[in-house]
Amino acid sequence: MSANGIAQLLTWLGGALAWLVATLAIIESTEVSLAVAVPLTFVFGLLVAAVSRAVASGPTGGWSGIVGRAAVAIAVGAVVGELAAVALFSGSIDRLLNEPAVAQASAELEQSRQARTALDAAVDEASRKRDDALVVARCEFNPSPACPQTRITGQPGAGPETRTATDFLADTQRQLDTAVANHDRLAPGLDAEIAARQQAVDRARTAATKGENGLGTRWSAMNDYTFAHPGAMLLRLVTIAFFALLTLLPLILKLWRGQTSEDRGEAAHAEVERAELEADTAIAVKRAEVRAAVETMWAEQQLASARIAVEAQMEIDREEQRRRVMEALELPVQAQSERVDEPTPELAAAESDNLPAVVDPEPKPGNSLIPSIPDVTKTAARWLRPFVPPIVASAIETTTKPLRGARQVFEETEEIHFSLRRTHKVSVQSEEHGPVARSEQPELPGRRQLPSAE
Repeated sequence: MSANGIAQLLTWLGGALAWLVATLAIIESTEVSLAVAVPLTFVFGLLVAAVSRAVASGPTGGWSGIVGRAAVAIAVGAVVGELAAVALFSGSIDRLLNEPAVAQASAELEQSRQARTALDAAVDEASRKRDDALVVARCEFNPSPACPQTRITGQPGAGPETRTATDFLADTQRQLDTAVANHDRLAPGLDAEIAARQQAVDRARTAATKGENGLGTRWSAMNDYTFAHPGAMLLRLVTIAFFALLTLLPLILKLWRGQTSEDRGEAAHAEVERAELEADTAIAVKRAEVRAAVETMWAEQQLASARIAVEAQMEIDREEQRRRVMEALELPVQAQSERVDEPTPELAAAESDNLPAVVDPEPKPGNSLIPSIPDVTKTAARWLRPFVPPIVASAIETTTKPLRGARQVFEETEEIHFSLRRTHKVSVQSEEHGPVARSEQPELPGRRQLPSAE
């Protein structure tokens, strides 16, 4: 197997072990079922495998890159090792977590059981003493070989010893009655207390082992246990070192085998992708600049068009206002017309009725001092305008103004330039075969022939 294959195998092995220890730690720390815990811890295992693979792939980038990758691998391995230690010391952690609550409940249960046992022992002791006193009293009254010889006098009859034995028997009987009475009075309560405390102990043990202590609590308890026991601390450190080395092994193999063809191919592929990305970025930037320049030119052109249109409209408005002012300030002109001696045949009939009257440009004799009607009307309007309403003044002034018409003539000139060039090429080929007579030589047009030198 090649070094690359071994590195991949170690990567997947580390991920599988991380999945296993994470599953064990989660199950022991929470009440989550196995069907829910396995997919979650599988994601954790994949993450550990991906980190191990990333640490061992690609160019290292010098000693700083190697140190950084090793630090990441050791950190991930330490996390997995801590989870493995939590799973490894689960029994000790349970005992350590169960001691406070379970021990207190067990102590209370033991006290109740001792009290209940003391009641039974008191009854038994009182009963034994009563039996011994009864034997002594009987043997003192009627001794026999079976009687205890050391505790009786051996003289039958109702003597002083018999009376003493009878009194002692009565005392033991009273003690027995008292012990039985106490037992009957206290025993039911103690039995109920013992049952309740037994249930409390069971609940404490169940709570300590079934989820009230999470992963953080178990990890803290593991710290207390390992710090108190050097052997447990050594085992914990060995576990962490094992998983850290397992995560770091792919990087170590990569450093041992050196740069391979796969690494060179990945580096070349990365360089090509970088160059393509830079080219795409440069093209996109250039296109954006061109688009911005085009949009700017269009905006400037639209702005120039708008300015030209506004200036043209302002010029039109200015000319119209000027024309109105000139028309308002222009004095009325008397219109004259004269008959045309030779009218056009087609228009003579149609325009004969609409022609104005013939006005003699020269005044007739005897009427040179009489002003014309328009002059009189104009003078009257000028005198009457301040004393009449504006409407009347306008009507009077309108009668003095002749009908005027305006005609605008627009001239459009189109200038066309033509450029014509004609080239004529003439090729002359002459052949000479010995002496040629003067009369046989061709004469070219536009060329003067020299005399022969014969």
